[in-house]
Amino acid sequence: MSDTPEPKVEQQQAEAKKSGRKTPLIIGALVLGAVAVLIIGWNAGWLTASVEPEVPLEPPEILSMSSSPERIMPHTVVTVSCEATQPDEGILSYTWSASEGEIRGEGSEVEWVAPATEGLHRIFVTVEDEHGASAEESLALRVRANRSPEITMMETGLGEDVGWVVPGARVHIWCEAEDPDGDSLTYEWTADAGELFGEGRAVIWIAPEELGLHWITVSADDAHGGVAERAIPVTVNAAEPPVIAGFNLESAERRYFKPYEDSWKIFRGVSCTIEALVDDEAREYQYSWSAEAGELKASGPHAEWTAPSPERPQWVTILLQVSDAHGNAAAESIRIRVETCPSCM
Repeated sequence: MSDTPEPKVEQQQAEAKKSGRKTPLIIGALVLGAVAVLIIGWNAGWLTASVEPEVPLEPPEILSMSSSPERIMPHTVVTVSCEATQPDEGILSYTWSASEGEIRGEGSEVEWVAPATEGLHRIFVTVEDEHGASAEESLALRVRANRSPEITMMETGLGEDVGWVVPGARVHIWCEAEDPDGDSLTYEWTADAGELFGEGRAVIWIAPEELGLHWITVSADDAHGGVAERAIPVTVNAAEPPVIAGFNLESAERRYFKPYEDSWKIFRGVSCTIEALVDDEAREYQYSWSAEAGELKASGPHAEWTAPSPERPQWVTILLQVSDAHGNAAAESIRIRVETCPSCM
């Protein structure tokens, strides 16, 4: 083995130049963030290299976010979509999250299960390409519980002094309703007898041949699960029945019993007395009282009613039917709203 050290690369190149030989030169290079173009010269044993800057990759772009349905109530399942584009036409991945609620699924379209909490909630998405470049976007969605409509008025064209009709009579019946959320309402009418014609807020009822008390009912639907219902009685008689001129209502707790629109309102658990005003009281009549809820005690034209104790405000209809010895009858009803908070009185 020789003790002479190996000549360096520069010495090898010099010797190769003198002898006219071409010595290949091998270079290993690691280039980060740029593309290196190497041009190797063999004739004189020299090397030249030029470096061109790399064009940075464009990140994904989120074009839009959308959701369906527009009306979101607690626990509603909402479809949320993200439309994104990638200039390099690569594969995109989607990462979803929400301030509240649950995200189901993956990809560009997922489901969001709205929370029970009402208010404004936000859905977030991050879109990332194969190179790690990303874009972020969010969508604000409002959760609001649906409030049911209310039928504020229902009347017949018979007038206040006429509460009966003969068989086959045509009766015009209409109602007014309002929705606290501003939703459009659809109406459905039903009757326990007779025929109904028309649609919307007003119909015509043809009285049946069957004598007695009949009910015509209307329901208002807001298409979001809220429905209000109200009914009105009409008596069919062959001859003139007794005339119910009205009612007198009083309560010892006046603070919790007051007039309300075309009816009354009372605090839950409070009692009131009801007196029926019937023309020609000298005649013998039969009185039949009933109430949809609460406790009712009655004797002749007098009754005492104690309101129920519901968890939410509730409408209660109290019905009186008066008939004479010949079976001719008249009916009138009272609607009372039961309130659940003292400040609502």
